[in-house]
Amino acid sequence: MDQTTKCPKCGGSLEEGFIRDAVPGGSVPSAWYQGPLERSIWTGVKTIGKVHYQIRVYRCNQCGFLESYAREHDSMPGPQL
Repeated sequence: MDQTTKCPKCGGSLEEGFIRDAVPGGSVPSAWYQGPLERSIWTGVKTIGKVHYQIRVYRCNQCGFLESYAREHDSMPGPQL
């Protein structure tokens, strides 16, 4: 996404950011996982082996609207627990 992108709600400018997820021992950027949600007794949610992408979030500096994207070129390496 380039710097000239406009908010679809009000036409204001969008700036890139991220939403942080808490994990044991720290935090990580949010991710989108392919497929339906599967519960796990040990980790809460099964994610190992699933295709996943970092979520990029853009915020309108005028109205606060958030727009999120999970693009293929933002794939995240390694297993997720």
